[in-house]
Amino acid sequence: MSEPREYTVDEIREQFLADIWRKVDYWEQLPNKTKRERLSGLVHSVLAALDGCALSVPGFLLIPNPHPSDKEFHEARGENWYPSPSLENDIGGDLHGLWYKVRKE
Repeated sequence: MSEPREYTVDEIREQFLADIWRKVDYWEQLPNKTKRERLSGLVHSVLAALDGCALSVPGFLLIPNPHPSDKEFHEARGENWYPSPSLENDIGGDLHGLWYKVRKE
């Protein structure tokens, strides 16, 4: 048995994607739900995982990461732009809780 170690980025990515596929499989097979209910449930499950509310993966930071020229481009057009990457701009933490509150019919 090898010594415990930190997961690599590739391992984390693979675990995260495998978890999403498990969620797809789960929501796909629910017979008493409409397609919209299954899709919405899947999105809620993915958001809960990102927020750190899943046992299978930890929470993840979710911050804007615009192209370096984004600000200049949008500013020149008189438009708003996304901020540069910063932990202060993490939108995660309660995405799954907000999902149904901003629901679009």
